[in-house]
Amino acid sequence: MSTTHVAPIHGNSNSISEYFLNCSIWLMLAVSFVVFVEPAPVDLVFAFVLIFFARSRISGSIGVMPMLLLLLIYNVGGFTSFLQAPQQPKAMTFVITSSYMAVTAVVFSLYLSSNPQRHFPVIMKGWVVGAVLASIWGLIDYFQLPTPFQLQVLEGRATGLFKDPNVFSTYLICPIMVMMQTLMLRQSRHPVALTLSLLICILALFLSFSRGAWMSFVVASTVMLVLTFILSGDQRLRTRLVLLSFGGLIAATLLFMVLMSIPDIRTMFLDRFTLVKYYDAGETGRFGNQLRSLPDLMTRPFGYGPLVFRNIYGQDPHNTFLNAFASYGWFGGITYFLLIVSTLVVGLKTVFSRTPWQPMAIAVFAPLVSTIFQGVQIDTEHWRHFYWILGMQWGFYAATAQYRFNAAASARAFQPWTQTAENR
Repeated sequence: MSTTHVAPIHGNSNSISEYFLNCSIWLMLAVSFVVFVEPAPVDLVFAFVLIFFARSRISGSIGVMPMLLLLLIYNVGGFTSFLQAPQQPKAMTFVITSSYMAVTAVVFSLYLSSNPQRHFPVIMKGWVVGAVLASIWGLIDYFQLPTPFQLQVLEGRATGLFKDPNVFSTYLICPIMVMMQTLMLRQSRHPVALTLSLLICILALFLSFSRGAWMSFVVASTVMLVLTFILSGDQRLRTRLVLLSFGGLIAATLLFMVLMSIPDIRTMFLDRFTLVKYYDAGETGRFGNQLRSLPDLMTRPFGYGPLVFRNIYGQDPHNTFLNAFASYGWFGGITYFLLIVSTLVVGLKTVFSRTPWQPMAIAVFAPLVSTIFQGVQIDTEHWRHFYWILGMQWGFYAATAQYRFNAAASARAFQPWTQTAENR
């Protein structure tokens, strides 16, 4: 799992435009912890990202084309369903938001594929800053510490400057994976500060009391640890992973015991620590509505249209795959399913390929897997961070495909002339 430096695959890394592009992407991720207003600062900064992206002439790699085409077809399906369905408040905003999310995924994929080793740190350094700031604000708000202005804690759950604790908590998972991996591989120049930042983010994630985020964190951590263990040829690293895993479990247990000694936290945890809540069960609960909608959706090629599901069943689908069919019809639903399956396939190909950025790809693939499976339990189609991870995964895949092609071409170019003569 080497991280040896290689030359950029595409683009002029010394251009002034690319320098400003790097700065704008870092800033975009650093301010991404403020999303209780629309448009959020992250969306405003993305406009500058687009400007500098266009001026930097970064071409990326053709390997991202499947994702681009699937996202395009998915959004065309959404627009078609929107025209066929009765007009709902904010339906047009829903469709525009989907298109905007797709654009962010495409930009991230092209940006990363052009030079993974140079551009991935730019993305993650900004995101880690955003995650730490989000966590600090979430903890300040949760414990009702004095601040210039006070936000409402949602049902005793840490929310930070987000509207939803579920989005707040899952937003933290990818940077948490990167921080964990950096410490495991001993790549940090400031391990104490990084460890403190990691603990702050994990504590904020726990106090969000999001069942989905808890499960997503466990899945992502497990995937990253298993892949790192399997793909590492260094026995010392494998030993360190085992020791760190046990040490982490012990530290987590001790922290959990301390938190459970606080009555309010213990009460909220016991209330949230269940697979099925009262609003999930029953014929008119979350799962009941999902089952009742399936036969009807089988007869509706255009689905219900954006945001119509809630008018029929009293709540949103809380299942991204179901919502793709309900909001964007068969066209959008099938395309979204193909997008997810193809992303998992190329993700596996990427993490099992020996490249200088293999560890980085693992750190992205792990939260991608957990977020995809979390989509079965909650609507994730408009989560900004999901599209960032989606774009990064395809960017790594495209860069890996180009890297392997270049390596094969180099091997053919340096083939001894005697072997060529013999083959004749």
